[in-house]
Amino acid sequence: MGDSSDDGNDLEPQATQAEYGFVLDSQNECNTKLRHPSPERIRQLWQIFTENIDPLTKVVHVPTLGQAIESTVNSPGSISRDFEALMFAIYAAAIYSLTEDDCNQRLGEPRKVLLSRYISSAKTALSKAKFMGTTSLVVLQALFIYIIAVRDIYEPRAIWSLSGVAVRIAQSMGLDRDGEHLGLSPFETEMRRRLWWQLKLHDFRTAELCGIAKFQDLQLHTGPESTKWPTNVDDNQLHPDMSSPATAHSNKLTDAMFICLKCELLNYTAERLTNLRLQGKTSNPWDPQTPGTNDKISESTKDIEQLLESKYIRYCDPSHPLHLIVMLMARCSINVIRFITHHPRRWENTEKTPPLSERRFICEICLKLLEQYNMLQSTPLLKPFAWHAPYFQQWHAIIHVLDSLCADPLNPEADKAWRLVGFTYDNNPDMIYDLRRPLHMAVGNLCLKAYGKREAVMEKGSGLPVPGFIAQLRRQREDIRSKRARAEVQPEGVTGQELHPSRPRADRHKTTDDEQVPAESTNYLLGHSTALSDQDYSRSTINGSDVIQVVGDGRTQEEVEEDNNMVSWDQWDAWLAESNVYI
Repeated sequence: MGDSSDDGNDLEPQATQAEYGFVLDSQNECNTKLRHPSPERIRQLWQIFTENIDPLTKVVHVPTLGQAIESTVNSPGSISRDFEALMFAIYAAAIYSLTEDDCNQRLGEPRKVLLSRYISSAKTALSKAKFMGTTSLVVLQALFIYIIAVRDIYEPRAIWSLSGVAVRIAQSMGLDRDGEHLGLSPFETEMRRRLWWQLKLHDFRTAELCGIAKFQDLQLHTGPESTKWPTNVDDNQLHPDMSSPATAHSNKLTDAMFICLKCELLNYTAERLTNLRLQGKTSNPWDPQTPGTNDKISESTKDIEQLLESKYIRYCDPSHPLHLIVMLMARCSINVIRFITHHPRRWENTEKTPPLSERRFICEICLKLLEQYNMLQSTPLLKPFAWHAPYFQQWHAIIHVLDSLCADPLNPEADKAWRLVGFTYDNNPDMIYDLRRPLHMAVGNLCLKAYGKREAVMEKGSGLPVPGFIAQLRRQREDIRSKRARAEVQPEGVTGQELHPSRPRADRHKTTDDEQVPAESTNYLLGHSTALSDQDYSRSTINGSDVIQVVGDGRTQEEVEEDNNMVSWDQWDAWLAESNVYI
């Protein structure tokens, strides 16, 4: 088996076309011959997968699968189509979890080359395995791992649709019913539980990223035959020949602790939701408009905090990467619940002004969220799991912190806040360079406005150094203004493409200062960055791309914001809904 000679050009064509053809037209893929990496490379990729991906997913049984992969390496001619799909999905996910430097050092090739190669091969392998009509748990495992590998590449609405396909396949295979009621073995029952809940958790999160209100689509069946939660056991307690279910640990953390924590939080939310529905109240357990809701949530927040502390956090060893990320995610989740409970939107449509103590409390929570999120991305011990962070960016916390800095530039926590905002930009360069996401533009504009107000109130001659990310944002916008000015006087015969060279999407882990801003972004960035209603925008085409153009009152984001003392959360909700529409 030799490595593919594919040169791995940018992922852009794949991200914009193949994500749909993958489901609707797989004939070409089925006729493509697949080439596996060398045996040594396969072992490398498997090790990377077990270190970086498996601890946070647990949809495969590492001891059993490791033996099967080793047998395949030694006898490549005997591989089945189902297992081949799983292997290529593992290759792709392993590369996805690495940084650019890691790829070069460990594998000797650029990340984008390898990622493009193995994503394409995994897609082909899934098509060959006829995944759309499969009844194979192995193929479903491969599909889920493939979705993980492409979720930062494909348009999130495509990922949500693909996640929906995976959930429907799982339902058709009966994964929404517990294996005990289907007469399945204890081993298969446990693996089905893990896969089912990972599919559901991912589907819920992807729905949020596509604009579905938080918890709106959260419906859990709790009947006697419904799939039970994953068991808190180590992989070495599971094996295909086991005759009875493994006993869950109640006083230690196991290999499955991360997914068990996520399911614990999902169960907590579902219980809150069920209680509210039984009372005939809102379907959103954190709706601030529901009378008495916040007091009850404050009480239940203490309950979940005590549960997580006693069941998970107390057993965590911070020197262990998996334990550390469990600690971080548990405490971050508690802060998310607090933030939702005290969300500043509660005051948006009232004549009351939030008291100073409330404003400081909310800001403190948001700063903790940013701090915890940045720890997840920058702590050396958590480097294997940094791939997980971008999908759970705390946008509302960032927006509220920047809005607070606009309202009170000399806030006692301003220095800390700007330091954390700077870390956020450093750890997520796409927030500056990937301008096809309208949310990146809007947050950048709010950031520049807040920093401008900080400079205006600082004492003259203070010598306040301009942070690198602020300087980059300012240069970027000035460049775009210049390009748009040139476009307005564009000579006859010169195309917009010549004036506005577009660039591929910035690599998630490495970006340079001289990258070009996509031409498609200039109109949106310089014109408007507030949320728009259906009556406020129309669509037109620039260089073949669908671009939003304002046709409303003609005000810029800065002018709109000057008319409001607080961020309009309805507007930002719309932006979050549109954050994954690439313009």
